[in-house]
Amino acid sequence: MVDVNLIPKEYKKKKVKISTIFSKTGGGVLILIVLSLLLYGGLLIYKEKLNKDLDNTKNEIELLDQQRDPEIEAVIIDLDKKINILKDLFEGHFYWSQVLTKIEDLIISQAYFKNAKFTFLADKVNAVFTGNTLTYTGLARQLLSFQQEPLTEEARVSNIALSNEGGVDFNITVVFSKDILLK
Repeated sequence: MVDVNLIPKEYKKKKVKISTIFSKTGGGVLILIVLSLLLYGGLLIYKEKLNKDLDNTKNEIELLDQQRDPEIEAVIIDLDKKINILKDLFEGHFYWSQVLTKIEDLIISQAYFKNAKFTFLADKVNAVFTGNTLTYTGLARQLLSFQQEPLTEEARVSNIALSNEGGVDFNITVVFSKDILLK
């Protein structure tokens, strides 16, 4: 039998070069495809690593949650609240001794006080004094002494009456600014 070959002899002897199969553009596209596949594979591996880390973190959280003691946590929370209360007290401490020293300086020698009531408002200190002076002039001097103090916002007198023991009984209401409490 005869071997029939339809391909001419000149084509049979030629070696096919890779450069003829792929042009430069085709090679560039192939390289980009390979790089894309490598990048995609790397991202898949990274995703798996992140999932493993997430599982490990969840397991650690579950372990720590099992080790919790609600009684100790309640004690710690209660202690924290007490510490915050003490912190607020120390930071907002009022120096009442300064108020009393300042008032002592403002009292004239002809007046004496039987009673004093202090009320702390948001930004003021309200003081109501029940006192006695020998004369109305002494009462006026005492009121003027409070009014001339720079820390006094308001001073007014009320319930003026003659005393059975002698002299003039009165109430003086003085409103001090909050700065009188600060050291």
